[in-house]
Amino acid sequence: MSEPVMKARCYPEILALYEELKEHRRDVHAHPELGFDTDRTVEKIVAFLKRHGITELDTSTVKGSVIAVLTGNQPGVTVALRADIDALPMPDSTSNPWKSTVEGKAHACGHDGHQTWMLGTAAYLSAHRDFPGRVVFIFQPAEEIGLGATAIVQAGILEKYDVKEIYGGHDEPFLDKGSFGFKVGHLQASSDSFLVEFTGVGTHGGRPHKGIDPLPALAELYNAYQSIISRKVDPLEPAVLSVCSMNAGRKDTYNVVPGDASLGGTVRTFSPAVRDLLEENMKRMAEGIAQAHGLKVNFQYIRLISSLNNAEVCTKAGIEEALKLVGEENVVKDMTPFMSSEDFSVYQEKIPGSIIRVGVRDENHQVSIHNPLFDFNDEVLPLASTLFVNIVKSRLAALSK
Repeated sequence: MSEPVMKARCYPEILALYEELKEHRRDVHAHPELGFDTDRTVEKIVAFLKRHGITELDTSTVKGSVIAVLTGNQPGVTVALRADIDALPMPDSTSNPWKSTVEGKAHACGHDGHQTWMLGTAAYLSAHRDFPGRVVFIFQPAEEIGLGATAIVQAGILEKYDVKEIYGGHDEPFLDKGSFGFKVGHLQASSDSFLVEFTGVGTHGGRPHKGIDPLPALAELYNAYQSIISRKVDPLEPAVLSVCSMNAGRKDTYNVVPGDASLGGTVRTFSPAVRDLLEENMKRMAEGIAQAHGLKVNFQYIRLISSLNNAEVCTKAGIEEALKLVGEENVVKDMTPFMSSEDFSVYQEKIPGSIIRVGVRDENHQVSIHNPLFDFNDEVLPLASTLFVNIVKSRLAALSK
């Protein structure tokens, strides 16, 4: 039977919700939903919030989302909390009774846990409205496809409620349960995709001179792309350029020179200048190699998500509250950045914000996120809810003076 970690440091009222929180998390885990198609998850969230006295709810402005508003008993500013709620298109290979019941869909990134600790925070604050201003809870879909935060921002949610700061959290399997991780500045990379399509003229494999073969150009471009990071980018600037797919012809056809060939992949950076540099060099190389081989080229570079850049004031406020809650030994103040991405960065382009890593590792929770054996650790729910209560109350008090 699971027991909440650091029970003595959690609010008793949140501890009393542990079974309800755990039931919500496991039910959502068993019924994962993708992208913006999160109707069942939304219904569960709305039902929980209404049970705990939160009735100012918006589920229509952005498909698959819940915007919940809670007003304190004193005038003041608005702070937002955000939790992502969508799952991944991958199998759930765990043996838990609450494993996914939907083939090919799984909560393997912990979004089932993120929404649940935010529900715990919302329930506590609803019962204790002795704070200035208001809290906007953003239950956001489509983080895994990089579109959810953009939809929320473009819908004008931040402006509608005049949100001053935003906070979020993410489970971290490389931190022990009961610990929290922070980073001022860039914590996660931007995420971009690219596709290069070469068009030549197909021909018989025994008559290559009758066509225009795109394969030599594809191989040349692959090798050229490997030189960009090592020869064009400052060695002190982190950057990743990974070619993740190459396609041409058919593997069961041996005498046809294909007329088309393509490659695609991902680019990860922290610096906007490095991001621009990579796109410019990739485009120039693709067009130059295509011209040299007499090919047509279609170059696409899709900027999906900017780098997650935690505001100093928000991050230091989170560190201060975490130190008071769990002690110096359980707070990582300067985490090593990741080259994975997180669309929380879209909010940070508008207002100051910070995302906190919530440790979930113990003997039963060792695997990485996005692994088919991953499952969220329920034991951290009350502690995470408690931390976010404290952050919200301290920031509302500070900003409302």
